[in-house]
Amino acid sequence: MIDGHLPPIISRSCIHELRGFTSMEAALVSGLFKLAGVKLLPLISSEFASIMGVKKDLCELERLFREITSRLSAVGDKITDSDPSFYWLKDLKDVAYDFDDLLYRLEAEKYKVDMDGNKHDMASWFCAKPKSALSRLEMAQEIKKIKKRFAEIVKQRTDVNAITNSLVAEHPLRHVNKTIGEMSILVNIDETKVFGRDEVRHKIVSKLVNSNTQEKISVISIVGLGGSGKTTLAKYICQDNKIMEHFESTWWIHVSKESDVEKLIGKLFESVANEKSELHTLQHMSRIISERLSETKFLLVFDDVWNGDQHEWEQFEQHFNRGAPGSKILLTTRDGKVAEVVKSAEIFNLAFLSDGDSWKLCQQSSGWAEEGLDSEFIEVGKEIVKKCAGVPIAIKSLGGVLRNKRHIREWRALRDSDLLNDLDIKDRVLGSLRLSYFHLSDNLKQCFLLCSIFPKGYFIYKDDLISLWTAHGFVNPRIGGQLPEDV
Repeated sequence: MIDGHLPPIISRSCIHELRGFTSMEAALVSGLFKLAGVKLLPLISSEFASIMGVKKDLCELERLFREITSRLSAVGDKITDSDPSFYWLKDLKDVAYDFDDLLYRLEAEKYKVDMDGNKHDMASWFCAKPKSALSRLEMAQEIKKIKKRFAEIVKQRTDVNAITNSLVAEHPLRHVNKTIGEMSILVNIDETKVFGRDEVRHKIVSKLVNSNTQEKISVISIVGLGGSGKTTLAKYICQDNKIMEHFESTWWIHVSKESDVEKLIGKLFESVANEKSELHTLQHMSRIISERLSETKFLLVFDDVWNGDQHEWEQFEQHFNRGAPGSKILLTTRDGKVAEVVKSAEIFNLAFLSDGDSWKLCQQSSGWAEEGLDSEFIEVGKEIVKKCAGVPIAIKSLGGVLRNKRHIREWRALRDSDLLNDLDIKDRVLGSLRLSYFHLSDNLKQCFLLCSIFPKGYFIYKDDLISLWTAHGFVNPRIGGQLPEDV
C-alpha cells in the first residue's frame, strides 16, 4: 500500500518508461505547460511575486504557455523520433520540467511567507530576513534564465505559427501486490460483458475438473496475443461454479516478466500464506508452501508468464508438484513456447473475437446502442472495429474514444487514422492504445502518466491514487467546496 509520504513531483525516470510512445511527447509537454499555467496564476496575482520582482516575467511566460498549449493540443498521431519536431519537443519538455521544479520551490517559499504574514507585511518580512530575501532573488534570476531558454526554443521554430505547421496531423482529433493471492479473483467478471469466450471457458473448465485424481498435477495453458483477454478469461473460469465446487482453494500469482526463482517462490508464499515474503527465509517459505499445498486440492493460476527457461521452471515446479490429488495449474502466456516448456497437458490458443462479438463489445464500451445510431454511424463503427482484428483491448480502447464522439466526421477521422492501418496486428493494437491516450483531456493524460510509477501487476488503491493526483496539482475542484474525490 502507498504510504503517507507523497513525492513533491513526478520522477522523470518514471515518465521515461513511456518513451517508446514517441507520439506522446507533444501531449506530455502540453499537459506540463497547462499544469504550470494553473500554478502560475495564483503566484502572479500574489504580493509575493511583486516583491520578488518576477511578476512581469511570470506574466509573459503564462501568455506564451497559453499560446503554445493551444497548438500542442492539436497534435495528431504521426510524430516520430525521426521527425525534427521530436527533438524540439524534447528541449521544450526539459524546460517545462525545470520550470515546474522551480514553481514548486516558489510555492513552498510563498507558503512560508504566508504563514508568517500575521506578524509582518511582506516587504518588512524580506527586510527582516536578508538571507531568505537573497535566496529568493536568486530564484528570480532562475526564472529569467528559464524564460530566456524558452524564448530561444520558440525562436528556433521561427514563430508560434510554425508549431502548428510542424505538429498538426493529417487527421487532427479533437503494492502491496494484491494481484498475488485471491484479490484478482475477488474482482468479479460480469458474465454479460464477456463476449465470445463461453465455448473455450467450458472446455477449459471441463479439463480442470474432469481428470484422474491420481495423476501428476497437470498444467492447462491459455496462449494469446497481449490484450486478447487471457487474464479476463482466467478470472471468468475461476468464477465458474464447477471450479469453486471442485477445488478447495484457488490461488492467483501474477508472474509477468519475473524470472528469478527465489522471487517467484516469494510470490507463491505470499499467495498461499497471506504473509509478506521479506520477513521469511527461503527455506521457511518452501516448507510452508509444501505444507499448505499438500493439505488441499488447489487450483494455482500463474498469470502472464513470460520466462521460457526450462531449468528455472523445473526449479520452481518442485515447490508445488507434491500437491493433493486433483490439483491443477492454469497458466496464461503470450508465448506458445512457454506453454511447451511447462509441459502443458492442454494448450488453448485464444482465438480473436468474431465480427459480431467485436461489434457487441464496442457498443458496450462506447455506450452507443445500435438502435440509437444512424446507418452511417453503424457502417463506420463496424469498419473501425474490423481494424481491431478481434482483439478485445483494442476494441475497448477505441470504443471508449467513441463514447463522446457525436459527429460522423469524428468517427471517420478515427477510422482513417494511420495508426490503424498497419498490417501487423500487434502494431494495430498498440495504435489503438495510443489513439485512446491522444483523446484524453490534458488533465487526464497527466493522471494516466502518473500511474507509470507503479510496477506491472500492482493493485492500486483508489483513494491513495487520488491523493497522489491531488498532491501533484492534477485535480482542481471547479466548483467551490467540491472535494477532489468528487472531481
